[in-house]
Amino acid sequence: MDEPPLLVRPVLLIGMMGSGKTTVGRRLAERRHATFVDLDRRIERIFGLSVAELFGHGEAQFRAHERAALHALVNEPGFAGRGIVVATGGGAVLDDANVVVMRAHGPVVLMYVAPDQLGVRLSGAESSTRPLLSGLSNEACVAQLTSLWHQREPAYRRAATSTVDASGDVETVTNQIETVLVAPNTCERE
Repeated sequence: MDEPPLLVRPVLLIGMMGSGKTTVGRRLAERRHATFVDLDRRIERIFGLSVAELFGHGEAQFRAHERAALHALVNEPGFAGRGIVVATGGGAVLDDANVVVMRAHGPVVLMYVAPDQLGVRLSGAESSTRPLLSGLSNEACVAQLTSLWHQREPAYRRAATSTVDASGDVETVTNQIETVLVAPNTCERE
């Protein structure tokens, strides 16, 4: 099997929390010999607080930090012309300025997973690390995820240049993303 082409532009992954952006993003970067950036981890490093702590100061303030971190990342010298996979936060698309920046810098891939399946992935201990799900029962978690999906779906659709079904295993989802990346002007051999 041929070696997959190297990434020569950034790829930005969007989707709901639990859709696998970080896990699949790491795998995609590994396969394509690219750098991987988890925007939430970058926010934590820049601001010195966890995402949960930053959310404790209000979602609006967290979104301002998210915007600043994304804009700082894309403004780094050489960002636009290098292979990098960015896993954004689930709500990054809620800020129109973020959407403009993402679409200007590379393909934006929506990783879709149905809210009920996200509820299974994020139930129990995993939900306690997610500020918008913390303390919710499994049933309430699914209801919250369904509500968030309906609120965010238009923004995800506006931001995405491609959509993949992210309900499968890591290799399957990574393969799907690689397939959409071979479309003209998104990825080339060096």
